[in-house]
Amino acid sequence: MKLTLSLLMVLLVSLVVLAPRGTYRQAPALAAPASGDPGEVRALLMVCNQYGANYNLIRDVMELYGWDITTVGVTATVTPCYYGDAITVDTLVSEIADVSQFDVLAIMTSRVGSFLGAHRQLLQSTQALDLVSDAVAESLLVAALCSGTRVLAAADVINGVRVTGSEDYLDEYLAAGAIWEGETGLPVLDGNILTCTRNQINSRRICEIIRRHVAEKRAGAR
Repeated sequence: MKLTLSLLMVLLVSLVVLAPRGTYRQAPALAAPASGDPGEVRALLMVCNQYGANYNLIRDVMELYGWDITTVGVTATVTPCYYGDAITVDTLVSEIADVSQFDVLAIMTSRVGSFLGAHRQLLQSTQALDLVSDAVAESLLVAALCSGTRVLAAADVINGVRVTGSEDYLDEYLAAGAIWEGETGLPVLDGNILTCTRNQINSRRICEIIRRHVAEKRAGAR
């Protein structure tokens, strides 16, 4: 009987070890760009309460590229929408005296369809909107992810600019004079304004656009 139980245990262990792992596979590692790298990109990430989960995904790619990342918010701590940890930002919007020290200002994702609406904390902050306006005036690349386009609209920086974004706030984009490209699923770059949806599949593409834009700007300044 003991021998039978021992054999059974061996068979069970073998089945566990040899069994297929289902559909779970490690995603292939992303490699940093091998050529055309502008060097360390100075990225200012604007994060608000109810920040979206894709914040982490996009930041991971930026860190992979070795960029210098600074987080900024209206309050010292911002909370996630569904899961994740509260973030203590590096600086407050009220403390940014010179936004030109950065290469890109990225308005990170926020929960769409919440009771107060996406990016409500930024929309209610004159200082946050002024920071966005200053960044555009200083010719930084300003990236708005998903519903972040409504922050651009509130900052009055997309008049005549081609944009995409969450269609939930289309009326706001049009009222600000934007040219609606539809919710295309692909990034839209017009001048120094970058807008995008479906950031879970576009995280690498967004960072590539930022990298190329910064490289071209630096090359033109030589």
